[in-house]
Amino acid sequence: MSRLDVLVGDSWGQRVVVLGTLILYGYLAVTDPGVARAGLAGGLSTITSLATTIVAAFFLASAIGELLPEERLAEFLGASASAHEVVAAGLVAGLVPGGPYAVYPIIDRMRDRGADTPAVLTMLTGYSLISVGRVPYGLVFFGPHVVGLRLLIAGTATVAVGTGLFGVGALRRGT
Repeated sequence: MSRLDVLVGDSWGQRVVVLGTLILYGYLAVTDPGVARAGLAGGLSTITSLATTIVAAFFLASAIGELLPEERLAEFLGASASAHEVVAAGLVAGLVPGGPYAVYPIIDRMRDRGADTPAVLTMLTGYSLISVGRVPYGLVFFGPHVVGLRLLIAGTATVAVGTGLFGVGALRRGT
């Protein structure tokens, strides 16, 4: 990885965020320096409050990834996975607590260890839609009826997406 990649990222997604941020702060520095300073102070405050959690989450995800048995992952979530296994992967991912800084590296490690694209996409979908970590907050604001309906819809959508992705994967493999 080059020094430039470290500064602006090694993918286009990272570069858009980094360069967009630099452009925005450059504009703010010229047009409203007070807002630019307040934004920087807020950003630094967020970094200091979350830095240890994010770093720990990366190490945790790496350790969990090392503990995942490669041959079992390939068997249950690889190209030979059944529709039930793909759907179950998405539903289980919806139960994993934590933000994307913890969950995405785990799912990525599962992909590296043999999980096929339909299972990976279903896990990302289940994590994003179901996200049981948001249930307590939802209960505070919306109550059990709305939260229950959200979970029902999210679970159903995850099953539908997993089934559809399994079908697409089966067609792609010619099975």
